Amino acid sequence: MNRFVDALISEEKSSLIPDEYDYWKDVIGSWDLDFVYNRGAEKERHIKGEWHFTRILEGLGIQDVFICPARGFRSKPAKASEEYGTTIRMFNPGTNKWDMVYTCYKTMSRFVGTKENGRIVLTNINSRRNRWVFTEIAPDKFHWQNESTMKDGTVKVWCEAFATRM
Repeated sequence: MNRFVDALISEEKSSLIPDEYDYWKDVIGSWDLDFVYNRGAEKERHIKGEWHFTRILEGLGIQDVFICPARGFRSKPAKASEEYGTTIRMFNPGTNKWDMVYTCYKTMSRFVGTKENGRIVLTNINSRRNRWVFTEIAPDKFHWQNESTMKDGTVKVWCEAFATRM
């Protein structure tokens, strides 16, 4: 591997992260996605995607690469509506939460991650009504949702991913 990859990728969690905060250990690896926009709406769309997670920076963080549609289905050249992004997560020992940033071609979002009732919940720090939620995490699958709490208290799921391990 090249020197950058060698410096970035880590095979193990840092001992500085307590085991009870190693939320991401079960999603490390590569996943096929059924990505769903607008579930139940007239314009519901299903897109095949891929999502890759790895430990980084001597095991102090987690990085992912989110690709939708998957590389085998992407346009050449890529369209602005196609997403190729990355999230960097670093454990914060001062808060016992994960500080995170997601960026892609058209946006950047910052989140704080914690665990609630067996779910990994990432709260958008710029729009606290918006959350990314990882549920049903198992060795061979997980479910992810981008959801918002509306002013009337209802929860709207904007999009979701059903992941199966590659």
